[in-house]
Amino acid sequence: MFYLLGITILMSLAIYVGTAFYISNRSGYDRREENVELFKKEKENLKLNKSLPQEYLSLLVNEREQILLQDVPEEKELVVLTKKDSLFRPLFFSVFSFIAICGIYFQPLSMGSLKDLQTYQSINGFIEADFESRKETRGSVIQELKGFMNQTETRASEIYLLANRFKDINEFLITSLLLKSLIDKHSDEIPLGIYAEYAQILFFRDNRVFSKDVEIALELALKKSPVDPIALTLEGVKNFQAGEIDLAMISWEKAKENTNDGNEKLTIQEAINAIKSMKNQ
Repeated sequence: MFYLLGITILMSLAIYVGTAFYISNRSGYDRREENVELFKKEKENLKLNKSLPQEYLSLLVNEREQILLQDVPEEKELVVLTKKDSLFRPLFFSVFSFIAICGIYFQPLSMGSLKDLQTYQSINGFIEADFESRKETRGSVIQELKGFMNQTETRASEIYLLANRFKDINEFLITSLLLKSLIDKHSDEIPLGIYAEYAQILFFRDNRVFSKDVEIALELALKKSPVDPIALTLEGVKNFQAGEIDLAMISWEKAKENTNDGNEKLTIQEAINAIKSMKNQ
Protein backbone atom coordinates (compact mmCIF):
# COMPACT_ATOMS: atom_id res chain seq x y z
CA MET A 1 0.00 0.00 0.00
CA PHE A 2 2.85 2.41 0.81
CA TYR A 3 4.36 1.62 -2.58
CA LEU A 4 1.10 2.65 -4.29
CA LEU A 5 0.87 5.86 -2.28
CA GLY A 6 4.48 6.67 -3.18
CA ILE A 7 3.77 6.18 -6.88
CA THR A 8 0.68 8.38 -6.59
CA ILE A 9 2.68 11.18 -4.92
CA LEU A 10 5.37 11.00 -7.62
CA MET A 11 2.73 11.18 -10.35
CA SER A 12 1.18 14.23 -8.69
CA LEU A 13 4.58 15.96 -8.49
CA ALA A 14 5.20 15.18 -12.15
CA ILE A 15 1.85 16.73 -13.05
CA TYR A 16 2.69 19.81 -10.96
CA VAL A 17 6.09 20.32 -12.60
CA GLY A 18 4.76 19.69 -16.09
CA THR A 19 1.82 22.00 -15.62
CA ALA A 20 3.90 24.81 -14.11
CA PHE A 21 6.50 24.55 -16.90
CA TYR A 22 3.84 24.63 -19.58
CA ILE A 23 2.07 27.64 -18.07
CA SER A 24 5.35 29.55 -17.71
CA ASN A 25 6.43 29.02 -21.29
CA ARG A 26 2.96 29.69 -22.54
CA SER A 27 2.80 32.94 -20.59
CA GLY A 28 6.08 34.11 -22.10
CA TYR A 29 4.91 33.17 -25.57
CA ASP A 30 1.60 35.03 -25.11
CA ARG A 31 3.40 38.17 -23.85
CA ARG A 32 5.64 38.36 -26.92
CA GLU A 33 2.75 37.67 -29.26
CA GLU A 34 0.69 40.45 -27.70
CA ASN A 35 3.53 42.97 -28.12
CA VAL A 36 4.05 42.00 -31.74
CA GLU A 37 0.35 42.43 -32.49
CA LEU A 38 0.30 45.76 -30.63
CA PHE A 39 3.30 46.98 -32.63
CA LYS A 40 1.62 46.09 -35.93
CA LYS A 41 -1.51 48.00 -35.01
CA GLU A 42 0.42 51.08 -33.92
CA LYS A 43 2.54 50.96 -37.06
CA GLU A 44 -0.60 50.95 -39.23
CA ASN A 45 -2.06 53.88 -37.27
CA LEU A 46 1.12 55.89 -37.73
CA LYS A 47 1.15 55.24 -41.48
CA LEU A 48 -2.42 56.53 -41.72
CA ASN A 49 -1.26 59.87 -40.35
CA LYS A 50 -0.44 61.72 -43.60
CA SER A 51 0.69 64.89 -41.82
CA LEU A 52 3.92 63.28 -40.58
CA PRO A 53 7.00 63.40 -42.79
CA GLN A 54 8.36 60.04 -43.87
CA GLU A 55 11.59 60.37 -41.84
CA TYR A 56 9.64 61.24 -38.67
CA LEU A 57 7.32 58.31 -39.33
CA SER A 58 10.25 55.88 -39.65
CA LEU A 59 11.82 57.30 -36.50
CA LEU A 60 8.60 56.85 -34.48
CA VAL A 61 8.11 53.31 -35.77
CA ASN A 62 11.66 52.33 -34.83
CA GLU A 63 11.38 53.94 -31.44
CA ARG A 64 8.07 52.19 -30.67
CA GLU A 65 9.51 48.90 -31.78
CA GLN A 66 12.44 49.28 -29.39
CA ILE A 67 10.14 50.15 -26.49
CA LEU A 68 7.93 47.11 -27.02
CA LEU A 69 10.90 44.78 -27.35
CA GLN A 70 12.49 46.17 -24.17
CA ASP A 71 9.18 45.70 -22.38
CA VAL A 72 9.54 41.90 -22.60
CA PRO A 73 11.99 40.59 -19.92
CA GLU A 74 14.73 38.08 -20.60
CA GLU A 75 13.53 34.47 -20.98
CA LYS A 76 14.82 33.22 -17.59
CA GLU A 77 13.46 36.27 -15.80
CA LEU A 78 10.13 35.85 -17.56
CA VAL A 79 9.83 32.21 -16.52
CA VAL A 80 10.51 33.09 -12.87
CA LEU A 81 7.95 35.86 -12.88
CA THR A 82 5.23 33.79 -14.53
CA LYS A 83 5.89 30.83 -12.19
CA LYS A 84 5.21 33.07 -9.22
CA ASP A 85 2.01 34.30 -10.80
CA SER A 86 0.77 30.82 -11.78
CA LEU A 87 1.50 28.82 -8.62
CA PHE A 88 -2.12 28.13 -7.77
CA ARG A 89 -3.18 26.41 -10.99
CA PRO A 90 -0.49 23.67 -11.15
CA LEU A 91 -0.84 23.13 -7.40
CA PHE A 92 -4.58 22.67 -7.86
CA PHE A 93 -4.05 20.18 -10.71
CA SER A 94 -1.52 18.14 -8.71
CA VAL A 95 -3.73 17.94 -5.60
CA PHE A 96 -6.75 17.08 -7.71
CA SER A 97 -4.77 14.34 -9.51
CA PHE A 98 -3.60 12.87 -6.19
CA ILE A 99 -7.16 12.70 -4.86
CA ALA A 100 -8.50 11.29 -8.15
CA ILE A 101 -5.87 8.53 -8.37
CA CYS A 102 -6.40 7.52 -4.75
CA GLY A 103 -10.14 7.61 -5.29
CA ILE A 104 -9.97 5.39 -8.36
CA TYR A 105 -7.78 2.80 -6.66
CA PHE A 106 -9.26 2.74 -3.18
CA GLN A 107 -12.80 3.95 -3.93
CA PRO A 108 -15.10 3.68 -2.22
CA LEU A 109 -13.34 3.57 1.13
CA SER A 110 -16.69 3.58 2.90
CA MET A 111 -17.51 0.20 1.33
CA GLY A 112 -14.35 -1.43 2.63
CA SER A 113 -12.15 -1.50 -0.47
CA LEU A 114 -9.03 -0.82 1.62
CA LYS A 115 -9.97 -3.65 3.97
CA ASP A 116 -10.43 -5.92 0.94
CA LEU A 117 -6.94 -5.00 -0.22
CA GLN A 118 -5.51 -5.95 3.17
CA THR A 119 -7.47 -9.22 3.10
CA TYR A 120 -6.07 -10.11 -0.33
CA GLN A 121 -2.55 -9.34 0.87
CA SER A 122 -3.04 -11.65 3.85
CA ILE A 123 -4.43 -14.40 1.60
CA ASN A 124 -1.56 -14.15 -0.87
CA GLY A 125 0.99 -14.19 1.94
CA PHE A 126 -0.66 -17.27 3.43
CA ILE A 127 -0.79 -19.15 0.12
CA GLU A 128 2.84 -18.41 -0.70
CA ALA A 129 4.07 -19.47 2.76
CA ASP A 130 5.28 -22.97 3.62
CA PHE A 131 3.15 -25.45 5.55
CA GLU A 132 4.71 -24.73 8.95
CA SER A 133 4.25 -20.98 8.59
CA ARG A 134 0.64 -21.45 7.55
CA LYS A 135 -0.11 -23.21 10.84
CA GLU A 136 0.55 -19.98 12.74
CA THR A 137 -1.67 -17.75 10.60
CA ARG A 138 -4.44 -20.16 9.54
CA GLY A 139 -6.85 -18.99 12.25
CA SER A 140 -6.52 -15.29 11.41
CA VAL A 141 -6.86 -15.96 7.68
CA ILE A 142 -10.06 -17.93 8.29
CA GLN A 143 -11.49 -14.99 10.26
CA GLU A 144 -10.62 -12.56 7.47
CA LEU A 145 -12.18 -14.86 4.89
CA LYS A 146 -15.38 -15.09 6.92
CA GLY A 147 -15.59 -11.31 6.95
CA PHE A 148 -14.90 -11.23 3.22
CA MET A 149 -17.60 -13.83 2.47
CA ASN A 150 -20.18 -12.01 4.60
CA GLN A 151 -20.02 -8.99 2.33
CA THR A 152 -23.15 -8.79 0.22
CA GLU A 153 -21.24 -7.66 -2.89
CA THR A 154 -18.89 -10.68 -2.96
CA ARG A 155 -19.38 -12.52 -6.27
CA ALA A 156 -19.65 -16.29 -6.69
CA SER A 157 -16.71 -16.33 -9.10
CA GLU A 158 -14.46 -14.65 -6.49
CA ILE A 159 -15.30 -17.25 -3.86
CA TYR A 160 -14.79 -20.15 -6.28
CA LEU A 161 -11.42 -18.87 -7.48
CA LEU A 162 -10.27 -18.49 -3.87
CA ALA A 163 -11.47 -22.00 -3.07
CA ASN A 164 -9.41 -23.42 -5.95
CA ARG A 165 -6.31 -21.56 -4.78
CA PHE A 166 -6.58 -23.06 -1.31
CA LYS A 167 -7.37 -26.48 -2.77
CA ASP A 168 -4.13 -26.34 -4.79
CA ILE A 169 -2.12 -26.12 -1.56
CA ASN A 170 -4.18 -28.82 0.20
CA GLU A 171 -5.85 -26.41 2.61
CA PHE A 172 -9.04 -28.46 2.63
CA LEU A 173 -10.54 -26.89 5.76
CA ILE A 174 -10.47 -23.40 4.25
CA THR A 175 -11.60 -24.74 0.86
CA SER A 176 -14.60 -26.43 2.47
CA LEU A 177 -15.58 -23.17 4.22
CA LEU A 178 -15.44 -21.27 0.94
CA LEU A 179 -17.46 -23.87 -0.98
CA LYS A 180 -20.03 -24.02 1.83
CA SER A 181 -20.43 -20.24 1.61
CA LEU A 182 -20.72 -20.49 -2.16
CA ILE A 183 -23.52 -23.06 -1.90
CA ASP A 184 -25.38 -21.20 0.85
CA LYS A 185 -25.26 -17.76 -0.77
CA HIS A 186 -25.25 -18.50 -4.50
CA SER A 187 -27.12 -21.79 -4.90
CA ASP A 188 -29.24 -20.37 -7.72
CA GLU A 189 -26.27 -19.45 -9.95
CA ILE A 190 -23.55 -22.06 -9.36
CA PRO A 191 -23.03 -25.20 -11.50
CA LEU A 192 -24.44 -28.40 -9.98
CA GLY A 193 -20.95 -29.91 -9.99
CA ILE A 194 -20.01 -27.62 -7.07
CA TYR A 195 -22.03 -29.87 -4.74
CA ALA A 196 -19.88 -32.88 -5.69
CA GLU A 197 -16.69 -30.84 -5.30
CA TYR A 198 -17.82 -29.82 -1.82
CA ALA A 199 -18.44 -33.45 -0.82
CA GLN A 200 -15.02 -34.44 -2.15
CA ILE A 201 -13.27 -31.64 -0.24
CA LEU A 202 -15.02 -32.67 2.98
CA PHE A 203 -13.79 -36.23 2.36
CA PHE A 204 -10.22 -34.94 2.08
CA ARG A 205 -10.67 -32.64 5.08
CA ASP A 206 -11.77 -35.56 7.26
CA ASN A 207 -8.75 -37.66 6.26
CA ARG A 208 -10.66 -39.76 3.70
CA VAL A 209 -13.22 -40.92 6.20
CA PHE A 210 -16.95 -40.88 5.40
CA SER A 211 -18.02 -38.70 8.30
CA LYS A 212 -21.58 -37.54 8.74
CA ASP A 213 -20.77 -34.26 6.97
CA VAL A 214 -19.34 -36.12 3.99
CA GLU A 215 -22.32 -38.48 3.73
CA ILE A 216 -24.84 -35.60 3.86
CA ALA A 217 -22.91 -33.63 1.23
CA LEU A 218 -22.55 -36.71 -1.03
CA GLU A 219 -26.26 -37.50 -0.78
CA LEU A 220 -27.11 -33.91 -1.77
CA ALA A 221 -24.60 -33.97 -4.66
CA LEU A 222 -26.12 -37.17 -6.10
CA LYS A 223 -29.58 -35.69 -5.69
CA LYS A 224 -28.59 -32.52 -7.54
CA SER A 225 -26.70 -34.34 -10.30
CA PRO A 226 -27.02 -38.15 -10.33
CA VAL A 227 -24.48 -38.53 -13.16
CA ASP A 228 -21.76 -36.26 -11.79
CA PRO A 229 -18.48 -38.21 -12.16
CA ILE A 230 -16.94 -36.85 -8.94
CA ALA A 231 -20.01 -37.77 -6.90
CA LEU A 232 -20.21 -41.22 -8.52
CA THR A 233 -16.51 -41.85 -7.92
CA LEU A 234 -16.90 -40.87 -4.28
CA GLU A 235 -19.95 -43.12 -3.99
CA GLY A 236 -17.86 -45.96 -5.38
CA VAL A 237 -15.19 -45.34 -2.75
CA LYS A 238 -17.84 -45.38 -0.02
CA ASN A 239 -19.25 -48.69 -1.28
CA PHE A 240 -15.77 -50.16 -1.55
CA GLN A 241 -14.90 -49.21 2.04
CA ALA A 242 -18.18 -50.77 3.16
CA GLY A 243 -17.29 -54.01 1.39
CA GLU A 244 -19.91 -53.54 -1.33
CA ILE A 245 -17.56 -54.41 -4.22
CA ASP A 246 -20.25 -54.86 -6.88
CA LEU A 247 -21.92 -51.55 -6.01
CA ALA A 248 -18.52 -49.87 -6.13
CA MET A 249 -17.94 -51.26 -9.63
CA ILE A 250 -21.34 -49.98 -10.80
CA SER A 251 -20.68 -46.47 -9.46
CA TRP A 252 -17.23 -46.29 -11.04
CA GLU A 253 -18.46 -47.56 -14.40
CA LYS A 254 -21.10 -44.79 -14.41
CA ALA A 255 -18.47 -42.24 -13.39
CA LYS A 256 -16.20 -43.33 -16.26
CA GLU A 257 -19.04 -43.01 -18.77
CA ASN A 258 -19.94 -39.48 -17.64
CA THR A 259 -16.51 -37.86 -17.44
CA ASN A 260 -14.75 -36.12 -20.31
CA ASP A 261 -11.41 -35.97 -18.51
CA GLY A 262 -8.97 -38.51 -19.95
CA ASN A 263 -6.85 -38.68 -16.79
CA GLU A 264 -9.92 -39.15 -14.64
CA LYS A 265 -11.13 -41.99 -16.88
CA LEU A 266 -7.73 -43.66 -16.61
CA THR A 267 -7.75 -43.41 -12.81
CA ILE A 268 -11.25 -44.85 -12.55
CA GLN A 269 -10.35 -47.69 -14.91
CA GLU A 270 -7.32 -48.53 -12.80
CA ALA A 271 -9.58 -48.79 -9.73
CA ILE A 272 -11.97 -51.05 -11.64
CA ASN A 273 -9.09 -53.26 -12.82
CA ALA A 274 -7.80 -53.54 -9.25
CA ILE A 275 -11.19 -54.72 -8.04
CA LYS A 276 -11.42 -57.25 -10.85
CA SER A 277 -7.99 -58.58 -9.95
CA MET A 278 -9.05 -58.92 -6.32
CA LYS A 279 -12.18 -60.83 -7.30
CA ASN A 280 -10.20 -63.22 -9.50
CA GLN A 281 -7.79 -64.17 -6.72
